[in-house]
Amino acid sequence: MVAARFAQGRESAVPLTVVGLNRFPVKSMLGQEHDRLEFDARGAVGDRRWALRHADGKLGSGKNTPRFRRIPGLLEHQAAYDADGLPVVTAPDGTELRPGDPLIPERFGEGVELVHEGEEGHKDASAVSLVGTASLRALGDLLGDADPVDVRRLRKNIVVETDEPWIEESWVGRELVLGGSGEGAAPLRLHVVKRVTRCVMVTQAQTGLPADNRILKTLTAARGMCIGIHTEVVAPAPLALGDTVVAR
Repeated sequence: MVAARFAQGRESAVPLTVVGLNRFPVKSMLGQEHDRLEFDARGAVGDRRWALRHADGKLGSGKNTPRFRRIPGLLEHQAAYDADGLPVVTAPDGTELRPGDPLIPERFGEGVELVHEGEEGHKDASAVSLVGTASLRALGDLLGDADPVDVRRLRKNIVVETDEPWIEESWVGRELVLGGSGEGAAPLRLHVVKRVTRCVMVTQAQTGLPADNRILKTLTAARGMCIGIHTEVVAPAPLALGDTVVAR
């Protein structure tokens, strides 16, 4: 099996394939699927570069932490970029919100603004997150479902076709080489930092998906709350669906 050769710590002669690319312009809101994404040192260009910020500096999120404050219903809002590269947030009722819109504090709370990240990024733990399709299937099995868990629950940037569950966890400490197969094209290189520890976000309702409290309970009991991997960018480059993935 392809995945088995990865697990043995050797570069595989048969690379894996990118089957999903996702970008989320505004933290904790819905994003968009893409056929191709550019990556820079901070991750997918435009990914989570904007966030709702309270007057006390805390960022709007689906959870409460020392850095974040939960704002209910964020996952019912769709974020995309307009032709000028600015975020447009579409509310459930179809209202479109942009940075500086007075409707933002009315909708999300007094003093809340939609802001671009500064020196400190908006992401929780790493530049780029990744999961394998076999892990999605395995989590669905653990839940007792006929289908894989919907990847939208996990909000991963890159989805890789795999045939062995949790194989991506064996890549921690290694480097991934993605794409770069075209003439003169340099690959995207990612260093795998650690497993992704999930939070309550995976349980929350979002457009097209109901709330499901089983997911976090199941991950906690069976997987130490983890699914997928965190990575940092070693060498930026574009990445497209169908591009290869090799762990070294």
